[in-house]
Amino acid sequence: MSDQSESVMDKVWNVFSSMKTGLILLGVIAIVSGIGTLIPQEALDPSGVKQVNTIWKTLGFTHLYSTIWFRLILGLLCVNLLVCSIQRIGGIYRITFKSMPPQSSKGIPQKIQTRILGNEKELREAVTDVLNRKGYHLTTNEQEGQWSFIAQKHKWGNWGSLITHIAFILLILGALLGSMIGFKGFFMAGEGETLSIQQIQVSKGNVKENFSVQINSAEDRLLANGDRDNWYTDLSILESGQEVARQTLSVNHPFSYKGVTFYQSSFAQGGKFTADVNGQKVPFVLQNQGGNYFEVPGTNLYFILAAMKADPKAPVVLYQAYQGYSSQPVAMGQMNLGQSSKVNDTVSLTFDGLTSFTGLQVKKDPGVNWVWLGCAFLMLGLVLSFYWRPYTVTGILEMKKESGLLMGAVRGKLAVGTQDEFKRIEADIKERLTADSSAVTR
Repeated sequence: MSDQSESVMDKVWNVFSSMKTGLILLGVIAIVSGIGTLIPQEALDPSGVKQVNTIWKTLGFTHLYSTIWFRLILGLLCVNLLVCSIQRIGGIYRITFKSMPPQSSKGIPQKIQTRILGNEKELREAVTDVLNRKGYHLTTNEQEGQWSFIAQKHKWGNWGSLITHIAFILLILGALLGSMIGFKGFFMAGEGETLSIQQIQVSKGNVKENFSVQINSAEDRLLANGDRDNWYTDLSILESGQEVARQTLSVNHPFSYKGVTFYQSSFAQGGKFTADVNGQKVPFVLQNQGGNYFEVPGTNLYFILAAMKADPKAPVVLYQAYQGYSSQPVAMGQMNLGQSSKVNDTVSLTFDGLTSFTGLQVKKDPGVNWVWLGCAFLMLGLVLSFYWRPYTVTGILEMKKESGLLMGAVRGKLAVGTQDEFKRIEADIKERLTADSSAVTR
């Protein structure tokens, strides 16, 4: 039973350590993502989703990136990258830190190879001097009438591809965390309003937090020359009715609380009103151009602010009242500051002054730090792979009267660059030998 279990595990390991598996998963992700870009997504185009065929909806293509099967494919790709990385790390470590000089000529790379004849002492000195000057780390071994060496330059470049693989793992984990336990939403609220974080319009994910947000003030601040400075929102975070945090945010200056970040997104003018319903006064705020509505308590009467003149000295508003589901207003009127208007026998409306509305994007993305870490690893991996290419040169010197140095270079992925580097090393060694011979002759 144990042998059978190990055999199954070996098969699973072989599948996930295969490059072919990774390419297939990448191909599947590319195809389904391509289809997803052509099909309206619920979070971005709710009206367009209504026209999508039922089959595509059933398969989840209208909310592709939050479907279980798409996340599963990403997870499988992550496992594939992880297994490949684990399988390669031992070999990369040995190449970087455990490489030893060759024991015989069979250990010399054959595709890039040369033989240099000369005096044993002069050859050793020439090889050591040239490789040290070129920044190679030299390891030598001397035994049984031969001297051998291995020289490495930019050996950390061997880790470039592995670090790049790890970067993609971190990026995928970050994306999965963000889509599974994060959320993205929006709300528009007026000065003085308080709403639960659970009440915001959520376009992605689910809100699990349970605190409230109070808008203390919202300001469209202008510079002395009349140009816009910025939109500012002073907000408080309330827990159990108590203020636990307060911050003024603006465009490009967000505010975060317990991993939830608020971004200044928009701004709108509005008005403050009081509805008198059978002697009971109910204050409320309305956003300009019908941005929101107010339902009179105990009735099916709705008010909206259709238009306004936001002059601080002499503001004017145009309100409309709707009954039930009627598309036509049952009452409308223009009011100056402090003016009242009787809507029907039981309801009258008073314009109390100007106010402001702030639009805030709300986002929680627990995977964002993983994504940034993945980006850093990706940059490091690419730099090591393309700008810190490793070079390895090995050689064996037979210690005889007429010694011969058999030297070769590990070909690597960029054979042309390695060949050029090797030719320069060979030329410098020969030049050094010629110079030594000339010095002896003199």
